Parts: sequence; C-alpha cells; structure tokens
Amino acid sequence: MTATATEHVQEQVLGAVRKGQEMTLDAIKKVVETVSAAQAKLPAAPFDGKLRTLPFAGKLAELPSLRQPEAVVSSAFDFLGQFLTDQRKFADEVFKATAALRPAANTATATDAEPAEPESVEPESARSETGTKPAEGDSAAQ
Repeated sequence: MTATATEHVQEQVLGAVRKGQEMTLDAIKKVVETVSAAQAKLPAAPFDGKLRTLPFAGKLAELPSLRQPEAVVSSAFDFLGQFLTDQRKFADEVFKATAALRPAANTATATDAEPAEPESVEPESARSETGTKPAEGDSAAQ
C-alpha cells in the first residue's frame, strides 16, 4: 500500500471518529438539558443532607477527580501524549537497529537516494611501491 493510500485511509478513519464524537457530544448535551429541566421540576432528592452521614462521605471531597475533573482529564492526556512520543521514539530506534536485517528496506532506501559510486578495490599486487595505482599504460605493473 502506498503512502498516499495509507494517508487516505487514515483521514477517513479520523473523519469517522470525529463525526462519531460530534454525534456523541450532541447527544450528551441533549441529555444534560433534559435532565436539568426535569430536575428543576422534581422535589428535593430524598438524600439531601444525608450523604454526609455515610462513613466515606468525608473522603469523597478529597478525591481530586471529584473536585477538578478537567484537570484529571488534562493530566491523563498529557501523560498519554508523552507516552506516545516515547513509543514513537522507541519504534524509530528499533527500525534503525534492525535496518540491516531488512534487505527490502535497504534496496528501497538505495533507490530513493542517489546511487553511490562503488569503491573499486585493487589487489595489493596492482599497487606500485608508492602505494598508488599505476597509470593505465604503465607496463612495469603489468
């Protein structure tokens, strides 16, 4: 699958997820509106003032998620963002470390980059005493 086809599929998936999120949020807002309107018409709840008498009621207010749910959600997404960043870095390092084991990847990268000039290796006997290659027409080395 090419990169553009993959990107197209990813865009479609993200679009579907966003549409589902919009629909869910609209439904939640309608439920909240309905419950709020109905709650205003109902008599006071039978537990008003009695919740504090439960043994754990004093501890409920100490939970940060009950006092600041936005902060908990924000913290969770910050954590997940860092987690994904670290996972991406790890995956990149794994790909680099295993590059030699993937001949298909090696040939793909070789075609993407400019082809390198192969280094010619001359046998030791073809070199002169100075360590350089003899000239093309040099009969002494042949």
